[in-house]
This record gives sequence, structure tokens and C-alpha cells, in this order.
Amino acid sequence: MSSTTIRLSSWKSLDGRPSAVVSGASSGLGRSMSVELCSAGWRVAMVDMDSVRLREATEQVNLIASKVLHGCLPEATAHLMDVRDASAWTSLSTELRSKWTSLELLVNSAGVGATGYVGTLGESQWRRVIDTNLIGTALGCETFMPWLRSHPVRSHLVNIASIAAILSPPTMSAYAASKAGVVALSEAIMAENKNRRPGVTVVCPGFFRSSLLESWHFTSAKERVEADRRMTSASRSSDDIAKIVLHAMNTGRFYVVEGRRARWLWRLKRLAPLATTRLIQYVWNRAGRPTNNEKG
Repeated sequence: MSSTTIRLSSWKSLDGRPSAVVSGASSGLGRSMSVELCSAGWRVAMVDMDSVRLREATEQVNLIASKVLHGCLPEATAHLMDVRDASAWTSLSTELRSKWTSLELLVNSAGVGATGYVGTLGESQWRRVIDTNLIGTALGCETFMPWLRSHPVRSHLVNIASIAAILSPPTMSAYAASKAGVVALSEAIMAENKNRRPGVTVVCPGFFRSSLLESWHFTSAKERVEADRRMTSASRSSDDIAKIVLHAMNTGRFYVVEGRRARWLWRLKRLAPLATTRLIQYVWNRAGRPTNNEKG
């Protein structure tokens, strides 16, 4: 049992077993966090809109957790829904309140991406990215914050953003804007909370190995090549990031900027924002400009 799992097992629910809601749980970081939580004895409501992958992921999470839990059956459950649907969030809350005594954790990790120069991306991609990444996260918070705030002991909110929220790289305007909104939302919630209940963690990782690019829209070959290069060269996996995030939750850390280069650029952006933007522009231009056909 990992040290992260041991610390997670110390969380207490009103009925003895802590509970979590995790969106985007069928793959990537959401699945990895579900594994960690379920393996520590948590109840986990795994939320996703892909029915096949969600069913498979839930079965896998329960199987993995069953190998480390002794005398306690894993309890990961599948909940098919679109995070952009406010009524679906309400239905999920109603269902879980009828089964659980309390809620200790909400993880908003559902996300999609798109790249393209402003003027080439199109309204449909802007709405898909903003509605999923920002509105979906906001709806999850609107639905479950009252329950988290009512916890008499300890509860937590984890929102997954991105280093793109801080650096705003070229061609990533829609994704960066959506994730910057997640950071601002998290900061506002932190400012609103009394007695740090719930605690809040906002995560801004650089590239890590995951299935994120499967739901990504590209408008040029250059964007695809660069994203693939960064994904395959990433030193950390979604499992690694899940452990880091849950450690941050355990220690009450608010900002999690993961990746040595990401942390360096985050600090530089705070000290010299314009210079950092110029540096990012220079690095992107060095990778080679797309042709006019690729832009169109």
C-alpha cells in the first residue's frame, strides 16, 4: 500500500467510509485518482459520458482495489452523464444523498481540448471546450459545494486546470481560456470558504502521459505533431499525477503546478509576464509555422 493510500485511509466519513465524486473517470487522471481513492477504501462515484469506457474503467478500478483492500469490498460505481448537463448533476446529487451520509471529496477532471489560431477554430469547438472544461466544472461545484460545506469535519474540492491556463500558448486559446476560468473559479471558492471547508486544490500540470489527445481537435498537422511529441516525451503518467494531487489534498495545498519546466515558467510569468509570453512565442515559432493550407 502506497504512502498516499495510507494517508487517504485516514479520512473519516460520518458513517466511517469516505466518499468521492470524480468526473472524467473513465480514463486518464480521473481513472487514476479513482484507483487511488478506491484502493484506500473510499466510495467513488465515477462519472463519464462514454458508457463503454466507463463500465470498463469501473470494473478495473474495483478489481485493482480488491487486491489491496483486506476485509473491505471496493465500492466504485459508474454514473453515466454529461458534465455540461445541469439536470444530470442534480440527479446525481439526489441519488448519492439517498445512499451516502456525507461527501468528502469532489474531483472535477472531465476535460477536452482543441487547438487552432483564433479565427480558424470555429464556434462549435469553442463551445465544446468551454462548456466541458469550465461550465462542467462550475456545474459540479454549484451542485456539490453545499454538501461539502456542510461537512462537520473535513472535505475537499479538487479542480483540474492546466499550465496552459497560466502560459496561454499559441493556438491553445480555447483550452487556455477554459482552464484559466477553472483557476479563477477555484480561487473564488477558496476566498468564499470559511474555516477552509472545503479545502480547495487547483491543479495546473504540464504534459503528462494520458489519453487526453484522444478527445482533442487539431486544425493543423503541426499542432498534432507537437502535441504527440510532448505527450510521448512526458516523464510522468496520469498515475504519477494522481498521487501528487492527492498528496496535495492531504496536506491542504492550494496550487499544484506540476512539472519542472511548468513550475519555472509559472514563476517567470508572475515576475515578467510579457517577457514570458515572448519566450513562449519564440519557442512555438522555432517549431516551424504551419502552412497556409494547414491554417485554413
